[in-house]
Amino acid sequence: MAAIAAAEHGANTLLLEKGKKLGKKLAISGGGRCNVTNRLPKDEIIKHIPGNGRFLYSAFSVFNNEDSIAFFED
Repeated sequence: MAAIAAAEHGANTLLLEKGKKLGKKLAISGGGRCNVTNRLPKDEIIKHIPGNGRFLYSAFSVFNNEDSIAFFED
């Protein structure tokens, strides 16, 4: 996200990925439970965060899982 934001503001960026497919770990992290790029309702995502996932409520009020999905699709 930082590389994309920097490029959108005119910076020259180079994003390096060790794997063969850029962003592949986003699709598989947490078996879909800890991954905020899935389309579960906000409460379901937070319920499956290890420990106390309630910290995400404030972040999701500004930039939620659907916003994350739209960001990466764009």
